[in-house]
Amino acid sequence: MESGAPFFWMNGLLATGLLEVTSDAERLNDGGFWATSITFEGERTFAKFATVLRDQPFPESPEWKSIRSIWKSSLSREQYYDYVEDIRKHISFGDVYQANACRVLSTPSRGTSLDSLFAKLLENHFAPYASFLRLPDIEIASATPELFLRREGETITTSPIKGTQDFTSRDLFGSKDQSENIMIVDLMRNDLSQICEIGSIKVTDFLRIEHHPGIRHLVSDVQGTLRAGISWDEILHELLPAGSVSGAPKHSALQIIQSNEPTPRGVYCGLMGWIQGSESVLALAIRTFWNADRTLYFGTGAGITWPSDPHLEWRETELKANRLVGIAGGIDDEGWQYGSGIFETILMIDNRPLFFDRHMDRAEASGRELGFDIPPREDILRAISYLARFPMARLRLSFGSQFSLSAAPYQQKALPLRVQIRDQRLIAGIGSHKKYPYWENLDLVRAAQFDGFSEVLLIDEWGRVGEGATCNYLFYLDGQWITPPLSVGVLPGVMRSIALDKGLAIEKELLRSDLPRVKSMVAISSLRIAALVTRLMDRTLDIGMESELIFQSLWSEAQSDSVG
Repeated sequence: MESGAPFFWMNGLLATGLLEVTSDAERLNDGGFWATSITFEGERTFAKFATVLRDQPFPESPEWKSIRSIWKSSLSREQYYDYVEDIRKHISFGDVYQANACRVLSTPSRGTSLDSLFAKLLENHFAPYASFLRLPDIEIASATPELFLRREGETITTSPIKGTQDFTSRDLFGSKDQSENIMIVDLMRNDLSQICEIGSIKVTDFLRIEHHPGIRHLVSDVQGTLRAGISWDEILHELLPAGSVSGAPKHSALQIIQSNEPTPRGVYCGLMGWIQGSESVLALAIRTFWNADRTLYFGTGAGITWPSDPHLEWRETELKANRLVGIAGGIDDEGWQYGSGIFETILMIDNRPLFFDRHMDRAEASGRELGFDIPPREDILRAISYLARFPMARLRLSFGSQFSLSAAPYQQKALPLRVQIRDQRLIAGIGSHKKYPYWENLDLVRAAQFDGFSEVLLIDEWGRVGEGATCNYLFYLDGQWITPPLSVGVLPGVMRSIALDKGLAIEKELLRSDLPRVKSMVAISSLRIAALVTRLMDRTLDIGMESELIFQSLWSEAQSDSVG
């Protein structure tokens, strides 16, 4: 196939030889093969192809080169929180039962065709309705798992997805996910009733669990028999926009969406697939990239009901975007690299990274074990020297599909910590590697802050004491400073290793039953260096000479390294 030529591919079906592009649904009546893209806002694109082959591999394409630019979100975290609360307000007024809150990520396009990215998606992210369309003014690469419409003669089927979990979650789908799916099933039954024979609509599969790369979903199937003589124009008019990405009732949900989303969704949440006479497969364009106007876009969203927590819904949008955008590459506007990998957070003073070699020792060890490439240290130091200078900064080095770094001004917090005890299954820590996504850690801190604490202390199911969400701890007990051993699952923190190497503390397993005898605690991390703990749950801890000595010793070590 000629380089740059228009074509369509979906599940082994390859269409080439572009004949016509139109927005007129009447043209679908000719029985030809039409690749179909319809935006969420209703802009229709039908592309007729001359040649259609089945059981074809995706055309060979060059290797995708990871993006290194920043993805900007159409809504900030705070704006998205407000959006969720606005939907909840409308639910309380009885205006709507559920609405889908979305945001669109965008980054400058490098002019590279998305066929290379789509080939990489096929290799790394199986999706049952993955499809690709290239036309003269747009490219769409979709890894969608959701069937919107399958037509086989006069039988029509839709399979709405509602309910999303990380595949590592041990929890069952809760009432929020189930009620959301049930509402959308009811909405789709109503929509199909506008185009189907009376009495023909039935739910053929209800609340099944489907597993997809990195996540799992709740899915239901709704089926009906089309009215005699109904046209494609009528079908599309009655069904769009899709209920699972708008809300219920649909009219009210669309009004809320229009008032809260600052930019059009465009390709995202529209349709992608094909129509040929009375046969079709049209997927919902979620998990979808598109390239237009020298910009690459990706959309993500979450269904909002009354029990929705704004923060958890934001997390769901991150979960849906993280794996796929991680395959494409790039970082978010908070400096985190998409996808998964390892990272180091380093305190910089006057552009000098503290304990750089210790951090690199840990990163290189994790890289060898987990299979991530770590650039030479001299290359990393050279890259650091190009960063903006601050008297004190937080440096983040990320090693995943690529290497990235970022620096931001940082100010030490002088307030002592209040620590909440949290039970955690299996291990008393976050693990032996400093990995991202870092959401679990940050959410532990966030939950503690809601309860009036500033950090947590993790304890496993055997009662073994571990670490915090973002720090290790030193415990003063029976006249000596103790830190839990790595065997309980704590991170081999840099400041922890310094405390052990300098003889300031020893490793020893602690149990929950030992905590009443702990006299003092110090939280240690690369950013905090050392922070005094004044409260452990409802207990007030001492800040005496022992705490001051350990605090001063660790800070003295940091200051000597910053000028060394």
